[in-house]
Amino acid sequence: MRKRKGFNWFAFIMIAMVVYFSTVLISQQVHLAHVSESQRIADKRLEKARATNEKLRRELAELQDIDNIERLAREDLGLAKEGEMPYQPSRP
Repeated sequence: MRKRKGFNWFAFIMIAMVVYFSTVLISQQVHLAHVSESQRIADKRLEKARATNEKLRRELAELQDIDNIERLAREDLGLAKEGEMPYQPSRP
């Protein structure tokens, strides 16, 4: 059996491939962690937007009801129907 002296190219290429693929794997894991965090933040924003949207839909439904419109006009604007005397409490 003959031993070769010199540089072992096969071992060098194998080590280089392991290092390269390890670097790629770590890079992908870091990127995936960033994407996951972005997704979590986007989900929170979406839930907040949905809650706001639902609140605005309820307000819109209330503003389309004539009884609520009259109540708001009386309470907020101090308006009264014809023949009524508006009541305004004294402020301390």
